[in-house]
Amino acid sequence: MEGLINYLPGRVNSLLSQFGLLFIILAVVCFVLMIVDSRMLMGVNIWLKPLKFAISISIFLITSAYIIELLPISISRKNLVVWLLIVTMLIEIICIIIQAARGQLSHFNITDPLGSILFPLMGIAITITYVVYAYLLIEFIKQPIAIPQALLWAIWLGLIIFLFVGISGFMMASNLKHSIGIADGGMGLPFTNWSTVGGDLRVSHFISLHAIQILPLLAILIARIDVTNGKSIVITTGFLYLIFAILTLIQALYGKPFIKLNN
Repeated sequence: MEGLINYLPGRVNSLLSQFGLLFIILAVVCFVLMIVDSRMLMGVNIWLKPLKFAISISIFLITSAYIIELLPISISRKNLVVWLLIVTMLIEIICIIIQAARGQLSHFNITDPLGSILFPLMGIAITITYVVYAYLLIEFIKQPIAIPQALLWAIWLGLIIFLFVGISGFMMASNLKHSIGIADGGMGLPFTNWSTVGGDLRVSHFISLHAIQILPLLAILIARIDVTNGKSIVITTGFLYLIFAILTLIQALYGKPFIKLNN
């Protein structure tokens, strides 16, 4: 386990990390816009979604900046992966911001003329991102990578669970909504706006998306406290995490809220 920490700071793709920081700035801008622009859409401020996506994309790009530098792949392949991730995330956030500024839904909107163009475009961008991460998983499995086993397993499982997100994403896109048993909108948890009265596919979606951060961070924490069976802890936690993601998906499909509140 010794030296695990060295595989994160100091080994980072500068371009991805710079764009990650740019999205943090964008999140701050969206937060300011929430204060000065009081327009609401489906019960929440129109700038809440751009804010949440800017934060999520920032975390995603910074995470990608670290893990891609662990792979012994050619510079040309690495650059292709980097630019695909940057361009697809830019497409995603630009579409969301355009629709927010117009006071229109960005996701599942095929009735608005512009939305009928932007939503499929976002779908293409996310599909490309999904394929890129599937490629990274294949490379992490087949390439000999000189990193501690706890970190390697954390990345493997994090990528596998990340790809599980495609199930909930496909369901939302095919149904043109994220809610099960109720219409989108209505009462939801603070900030996330996850429904408190019906099933919400976004819960499993969120949990799956962030496995690629949580499991490697666990491996780092284990290294700091010098646990000898770190690999076993990471593997066990990873499988429990996957089960949790599956259970929240099943819960949503049964029309049950992740957290039910007495509204």
